[in-house]
Amino acid sequence: MILVIGEALIDLIESRETKGQFQAVVGGANANVALALARRGSNHQFLARISSDRFGGLIKERLTSNNVSLDHIINTDEPTTLAVISVNAQGSPTYNFYTNGTADWGWTKEELPTKEQVKALNAKAISFGCLTMAMEPGNHAIEAWAKELQNELTISHDINIRAALGFDRTKERERVERVNSFSHIIKASDEDIEWLYDLAPDSDVTPIINNWIKDSNKIVLLTRGSQGTRIYRNNETVDVPARKITVVDTVGAGDTFIAHLLGQLEENNYLGENPLDKLASLPTEQLAQFVKTAGIAASITCERAGCEPPTLEEIKALS
Repeated sequence: MILVIGEALIDLIESRETKGQFQAVVGGANANVALALARRGSNHQFLARISSDRFGGLIKERLTSNNVSLDHIINTDEPTTLAVISVNAQGSPTYNFYTNGTADWGWTKEELPTKEQVKALNAKAISFGCLTMAMEPGNHAIEAWAKELQNELTISHDINIRAALGFDRTKERERVERVNSFSHIIKASDEDIEWLYDLAPDSDVTPIINNWIKDSNKIVLLTRGSQGTRIYRNNETVDVPARKITVVDTVGAGDTFIAHLLGQLEENNYLGENPLDKLASLPTEQLAQFVKTAGIAASITCERAGCEPPTLEEIKALS
């Protein structure tokens, strides 16, 4: 069982053909992770705060129709978060957000499952990141909750910076480093790290990542678009090439990647109690194969408009 916690919002996506025309699509990085897990058939629960407004109804309809498990959602009267998205000619999205007082950020300690409830669910991992770990006040409640569980199950943190919201760079860097300190699997894009540390494009980020890992058995995955993924662990790096494709857009690609990585790790018993010991037992060659498969899943998503993750059968056809 993988617990995914975080935002489930509405993406208002501008038409490439008709400027000013928008389509309402269910999105949010963590909702996308849950969707990708459901599509691949992984046992999961999505913990989300979902509005009772019409957009919230669309979110529930989209997720339940794709077999996303919503048994532990929080229903709220706060409005749904909106993200306005424009996609450029290369398929890369630009985001603008409407977040004040919306449903996703109001988490309290009382709304989160207790350690006993997490054990009863037989949860092996928590997956979070992006806006959920950046937006106050709920991020503080989730951070404290996950930190208490860091020895009970695997913590997976997808950094996924949204600079368009105007975050203070220093504060964001401190937050990310704090969450990374108790996370066991960390995913970041090269753009995430360049923004956090105010680096020029194509800078060497290895010293920064090694500082996140220190002398632990943590795994850091650096995604680099068409250049593939670089794995950092135990003072070694392994490059896994990307599949060559024609990109439609990259919406949900990173979310699909982390879902398929965690799904494989769970199926092979590399998630759960004493998480760093479990990850230490994972051979690098097998990890690289898991990353390759996760990359194939992400590449399929990039060949489609919006976040439409593949099934396992679709991945196997390309493996």
